[in-house]
Amino acid sequence: MLKEIFIKNYALIDEITLRFSPNLTILSGETGAGKSIIIGALGLILGQKGKTSLVRTGEKNCVVEGRFAVSKDHPVWKLLDDMGIPGDDEDLVIRRVITSTGLSRSVVNGFQVSVRDLQDITSYLIDIHGQHEHQSLLNVKTHLKLLDKYGKLDNDLMKYRTSYTKLVGLGKKLSELIIDEKEKERRIDMLRFAIDEIEEANLREGEDEQLEQEYRVQKNYEEIVSAVSDAYRLIVSGESSVLEKLDEAIARIEKVSNFLQNAGEWLENIQNARVNIEETGYSMRGFLDGIEYEPGKIDVILSRLDKISRLKKKYGDTIKEVLQYAERARTELESLETRDEEIESLKKEIERVRAEASKLAVSLSAQRRVVARALEESIQKELSYLGLEKAKIKVAFSYKESPDGEVKIEDKRYKLLPDGLDNVEFLISTNVGQPLMPLKSVASGGELSRIMLAIKTVLGSVDPIDTFVFDEIDVGIGGKIAWAVGNRLKELSKTKQIVCITHQAQIASRGDLNIRVEKEELDNRAITRVKELDEEEKVKEIARMLSGKTITEAAIKQAKEMIMGK
Repeated sequence: MLKEIFIKNYALIDEITLRFSPNLTILSGETGAGKSIIIGALGLILGQKGKTSLVRTGEKNCVVEGRFAVSKDHPVWKLLDDMGIPGDDEDLVIRRVITSTGLSRSVVNGFQVSVRDLQDITSYLIDIHGQHEHQSLLNVKTHLKLLDKYGKLDNDLMKYRTSYTKLVGLGKKLSELIIDEKEKERRIDMLRFAIDEIEEANLREGEDEQLEQEYRVQKNYEEIVSAVSDAYRLIVSGESSVLEKLDEAIARIEKVSNFLQNAGEWLENIQNARVNIEETGYSMRGFLDGIEYEPGKIDVILSRLDKISRLKKKYGDTIKEVLQYAERARTELESLETRDEEIESLKKEIERVRAEASKLAVSLSAQRRVVARALEESIQKELSYLGLEKAKIKVAFSYKESPDGEVKIEDKRYKLLPDGLDNVEFLISTNVGQPLMPLKSVASGGELSRIMLAIKTVLGSVDPIDTFVFDEIDVGIGGKIAWAVGNRLKELSKTKQIVCITHQAQIASRGDLNIRVEKEELDNRAITRVKELDEEEKVKEIARMLSGKTITEAAIKQAKEMIMGK
């Protein structure tokens, strides 16, 4: 719902703020006062093209800001979230700035957006009827959605979409499986070679590290043996070895152990050290007994390390990764060798799901056609009520023909689409003998507005847009038809917010909030002003519409009666 709009330096407007009723707001005033200028300013925050000529003469820029109250479950919040724009409360603020140099800036809840994004956002919020911009019903893509909502077919549509999505997924999987036979054989050969090469190497995890250690030992054999032998002699076997010295130390301490409080602790520490050192000596002896220089072993080690290195370059950074690659290759090879069976199984599943989706699509299409006839009848009645007795509405269906279509009807095949078989468009003929044409082909702004009012009256409860603006809706009508239009606007405003520009007293009398738009001169410049009317001012404004500049008592009386609905 549009709560208010702030306009500054736009055309004849210096600065105004308009508040709107949640129900029916009427904008009235003399011709040329600036009513359409206000709608033009509103169009700016809906993403209409910003021209430099719109900036008030002598000013650097014009600003239009709209504040919308939007329920937390409204679909626009999902769109904003996808764009990275947060919504902390139920207020949505849209600001558009046009500079005199031609620059344009659009801001939504403090975040700058493109004009394209702005149009997408506001397409969820507001429709302006009278010109061809910002009318959701002129977008054919909305027609099928509204038809399904009107017919309460959401559950049937969801069942179909589930089946269709599964069908698309299976088709994609099949396409991935069906590869060129030569490519398949090349892949099989490559996998087999890799598996054979890795298996022939008979790798073990950690083997490369062990080989590198052996290489270092063999390369430095003499230095290692010399150093370990010297260390062993110093610890165990040489004159005045470490073990002998420790034994002497133990004997000395034992002699005086009865006299020293700390002797026991000292002896224990020395004995423990002796055990550790002795064990280390035995380990060194074992190493020296076992170590052997093998001529040619270095070459064997280097050859093995080279093979491992080549495998790691091709299949992984470590032996573990190389072995994992071999396991994956075996799995893929098995899949390729049994692919024909998998393809046949998948084809059978696709046929089953295709039959299921086709059945659901045909059923959904049949239900839509029944709903369409009821919708046509309801809109037709509204058109007649609004003075368009000769107009004829048609919900037109078409299918997408294709040689490989999933659904066969008679001798033709048709493609399944994300929403079923159907392409749907609302067509209109406004006069006897005229062919049915798309809604956007209606030339008269007044006729188009009334057609939209008729459709919106019928579809209002399922239309997600909350705010409708009607301009030119009273062009070429009066009397009984103007009453009918006013009554329908009033009725629709019970569930939707309506803003209407009118010159007709019958329509203006139905307003919940009436605003008069005036033009005055200030410092030799024309300025557009707006004024919210109280009850007395509303009566006088309607009387002015009835009698002109000279307001008569009869006009006052008639205005009061009209407001009371008589």
